[in-house]
Amino acid sequence: MPMRNHLNLFSDRCTIPTFAVQYLENPYSDATPAAARRRLKRAFERLPISLVLLGWKLSPAHEDAVAEETNRHHAKLFRWQPLLTGDGQNDFPTEWLTINPGGNPILGFGGQPEFTFICPNHSSVADSLSEKVEYLASGGLFQGLFLDRLRFPSPSLDPLHDLGCFCEQCTCLAAETGLDLDSVRRNLQSLPADQIVRSLLGQPDLAGSPLESFLDFRTASITRIIQRISKQASSHNISIGLDCFSPTLTRMVGQDLSALDGVSDWIKIMSYPRVFGPAGLSFELLGLLNWLIQNGLGESEALRILANASRLPIPGSASELRNTGLPSETIAYEIQRASEFGVSNLLVGIALVKMRKIHESTPKQIQADLEASRASNGLVISWDLWFTPLDYLDTIRILWG
Repeated sequence: MPMRNHLNLFSDRCTIPTFAVQYLENPYSDATPAAARRRLKRAFERLPISLVLLGWKLSPAHEDAVAEETNRHHAKLFRWQPLLTGDGQNDFPTEWLTINPGGNPILGFGGQPEFTFICPNHSSVADSLSEKVEYLASGGLFQGLFLDRLRFPSPSLDPLHDLGCFCEQCTCLAAETGLDLDSVRRNLQSLPADQIVRSLLGQPDLAGSPLESFLDFRTASITRIIQRISKQASSHNISIGLDCFSPTLTRMVGQDLSALDGVSDWIKIMSYPRVFGPAGLSFELLGLLNWLIQNGLGESEALRILANASRLPIPGSASELRNTGLPSETIAYEIQRASEFGVSNLLVGIALVKMRKIHESTPKQIQADLEASRASNGLVISWDLWFTPLDYLDTIRILWG
């Protein structure tokens, strides 16, 4: 597999951290082009930001305003782009959706289109994505692409229903590698719930099982599509950043951090210890915990299995995990795990927005998160600078100075 020449901004990573901001996921009513530029200017004044990762739903006037301010501070502008879900502008045909073991489409969390995934192995998907990349890369506005939702749907809420993909294209492609997806279905139905969870978290009881081979097939599928996009972007001198699950969770969504490191310039990990929404560590682990309990395990036994398989500091009760999430030191564990996977250019996503019932960390918890993240190459302020208290940027500058 060809390796990318990693983005130059990490050349002095021992002394100079990289700071990136995700910005304007949506065209908020009060975020006029002028207001968006003013807020970004204030952020630059507080923190030496290297990368601005700009949302995908904005008007040309918004893009130009942010690009001008970004260029004025000699930073790089990336397009923040969902890859394997719709983007609200060019949604995908229903026949491209991922398929569950029962032969039905896997719908997104809460039925939301932006979390409803397509299969990377569908015959038309790669060409469609290439057209999108060509359009973005040739426009001249962006120096990089920040690819989001480059994965299969998370199966954490119900692995027997939400694990994919079993579409016709996956069935044929898997068969070419000697993998029979019917045998995977049978194996999945016969396995105890605890064994399924261990496999999803990368700690299988039995290597080489049909389920393990299927998980390998999925990671190869994601790597292959990113490799193709990366090669295309390189031809335009466009850098690639990847928005990946936290290392403990990557296997269950088809992300091989070791392989993805070789086809990208940098990787952000979503090691959000107290986010109770898709991709948040607490949300995903709580889903697996609830599923274990629903399948007959007692709470104490389910927590023990989850702690052993995740190797994370899981709270002592389901209610504690549900109400308080994971401690800040979780981030340090995940940075170490990413290093063990061989990620060379690692940025840690730090959730700084405040959203009721989704993320409500206190300033003290956020400071602890920032301290725990210092072993990385830098930070991605997540998941929207528009809603981030700018005082937190001062905290980052002081802690990382």
